[in-house]
Amino acid sequence: MKALLISLTITILLSACNAITDPAPEDPLVPASVMQLVEKSFDNPENVVFTEILENKIWNVELESRAKKYNSVLSPNSIKVSYRLTGTDVPDSLRNLLNTSVIKGGTLSGFKQEEYISFSDFSYEKTYLADYIWKGKPYVLKWGATFRGGPKMVYDLEMSPFKSRFPTADLDDMPELLKQYFQKKGFQFLRATVFMDTDFRKTYQVWLHKTNADFQLLFDQDCNLIAGSDQSVRVDDVRELPENIRSYISSANANKDYGFEAEITGMSRSELDGVKSYVLILHQPKLPDNTDTWYILLDQNAKPLLSYYSCTRY
Repeated sequence: MKALLISLTITILLSACNAITDPAPEDPLVPASVMQLVEKSFDNPENVVFTEILENKIWNVELESRAKKYNSVLSPNSIKVSYRLTGTDVPDSLRNLLNTSVIKGGTLSGFKQEEYISFSDFSYEKTYLADYIWKGKPYVLKWGATFRGGPKMVYDLEMSPFKSRFPTADLDDMPELLKQYFQKKGFQFLRATVFMDTDFRKTYQVWLHKTNADFQLLFDQDCNLIAGSDQSVRVDDVRELPENIRSYISSANANKDYGFEAEITGMSRSELDGVKSYVLILHQPKLPDNTDTWYILLDQNAKPLLSYYSCTRY
């Protein structure tokens, strides 16, 4: 622990203002339990820099261990996700996936391997991430391989517009305002994904339960509800959507924003506390076996709040 404290102190004195700046024992801004978790999880950690993500709850840590660089998100009790930086060469697995997808042609950088995640929808052999500039906008790619429902390897690729994210199934990781909101509404917390941009501004995607139904809500940096409902309504006819939502799709198709002319294959609308939102599932038409998919969550002004692309290759 002494070695970590010395390394941490030196590094932080040289770091940017948004990092922890005073780890003195008499006024510790980084709890001892967080530093102990780092020392326990990494062999001889050096050049350690902490950045607080959620006040007194969640920290981002960058460090070196055995000549390798790591980036992790952790609470005082557990690591939420941990990545190892892997260099600049484009992995063959990603190159092959991109070449068969509609989002090829962008610029890649910042490769890293996901070495640990607290929970995931699927168990992958290996999972990688990379920064990706596509059509002039920044995204993060995530791809992995798994055996799913049979002996054949399945490859998944996902592109999202956030710089980083971490999952949690611990209600105590949520801001107090959200915890109070869930309690007031009688919602049972299931899990959440916290998305962050380059300035660590957060968007909370939260899965909840009430009256035999699971649903998700989206909250902004200040814990304001911006989308979702406990009673979403399926939309079967695009004419049931507001004109501005239909115009958004038409404009995006005309400008090839999705990489293909999209066909809407799923729609729903939600309203809670006066906040309206719409979910659209888009596929490439005329290709029945194609898995290129866009999931887009829009507010009532047709502003995308959450959008990501995914594809699966067998």
